[in-house]
Amino acid sequence: MNEQFLIINFTPIENDLKTIEKWLFEEDKKSNSGFYGNFQTIKKSFEENRLVIVKREEKIVGFLVWIKGDLHIEIDILEIHPKHRREGIGEYFVNQISNHFIQKGFKALKLFCSPKESEKFWNSLGFIKFPNCFPSDPDLTYFKPLIEIKEVENKIDSENRIELWDVEPYEAKDKEPIWIWNFENPEFDLSVPILHPCNYKWKISVIKEGEVIKENQIRYFSSKNNRIEFTSFLFIESLKVM
Repeated sequence: MNEQFLIINFTPIENDLKTIEKWLFEEDKKSNSGFYGNFQTIKKSFEENRLVIVKREEKIVGFLVWIKGDLHIEIDILEIHPKHRREGIGEYFVNQISNHFIQKGFKALKLFCSPKESEKFWNSLGFIKFPNCFPSDPDLTYFKPLIEIKEVENKIDSENRIELWDVEPYEAKDKEPIWIWNFENPEFDLSVPILHPCNYKWKISVIKEGEVIKENQIRYFSSKNNRIEFTSFLFIESLKVM
């Protein structure tokens, strides 16, 4: 694939939308697959400037619908034209979208794998399966950090650490934490932030020199000066004011 002939357009025109509608209709008629049944969603995204297209030699070969979260971008729909699949266009498209939203200050991408067969594609791009944060979350929800983040571990390796459970505090009494961030010293220096999927009711603890100095639901850790809960994500840049 020659990437220099691919052009990403964040401001498609109405004729582009009509082209997408025609291709989706034909795909649906021919193979009973694709996103023709979601065309009203696609149309609304166009009206709200949330539709992105990729062209090659003036021809639309892919499109993407996105939704803005607190600190993440959700990819609602991504499709490459059936005649241009397995050409590397999808990977290039997602990488360019990622770079665009990195520049806009977003921290992660999130998506639901639909169709299920797309799971392999998203895995190949480094997307990570979401834990079961909310009962309504689809099983095939994935995310990918857009920034460098502190590595999460599954074992205690320091007297200074942050621990996170996948349950509320009253349910965590006899359970070990699922995710752990170990620190070398009690200053909790964060050269890169912590970013992790979460439910705002989950238990989080801060342990300093072996002693629990604070533990509660994630939502009660957030403050006006140091918000750490952003809908689907825990995001910690500093522990200085916690």
